[in-house]
Parts: sequence; structure tokens; C-alpha cells
Amino acid sequence: MNRFKTLALAAAAVATLSVGVASQAQAGPWHHHHGRGVALGVGALATGLIVGGAIAAANSRAYASECYLTRRWVDTPYGVERRTVRVCN
Repeated sequence: MNRFKTLALAAAAVATLSVGVASQAQAGPWHHHHGRGVALGVGALATGLIVGGAIAAANSRAYASECYLTRRWVDTPYGVERRTVRVCN
């Protein structure tokens, strides 16, 4: 479920960025909006970076609290070996 939530939030951030790019494309070289398209693009980029950073920070804290790495004995086809495994609650 966490992966789906992360994917959905990342898609929302990409959609925010694409709105900024689309506004720049509509402005084009023959429409003189005096930088309004660029300002919208920069604002959309900043919003995407802020939202993406917040998503990444939230996921890193949630992931760190749910899982941890530990050394355990693992049964392999070649016998028992001590390996690092991830344990999630």
C-alpha cells in the first residue's frame, strides 16, 4: 500500500510540473506576455520541488520506523549462511 501511495504522490508532483511546462509552451515566441509564462513555470517547478521533497521526507521517516536491517542466519541451497536481512513490523 505504501508503494501505491508513493507512486500516486509522485504522479501528482509530476502533474504539477507538467502544468508549468505547458504554460511555457503556450506562451511561445510570438506571444508577448512579458515573462508571465516563465514566472508560472518557475512557480510550478518550485511547487513540484517542495511537494516532492515533502513526500520524500515523509516516506523516509515512515520507512525507517517500519523496517530495520539485521544480521540473521538464513537457510540457502548451499547451507546456512549469516546474511543481512530487512525486517519490517
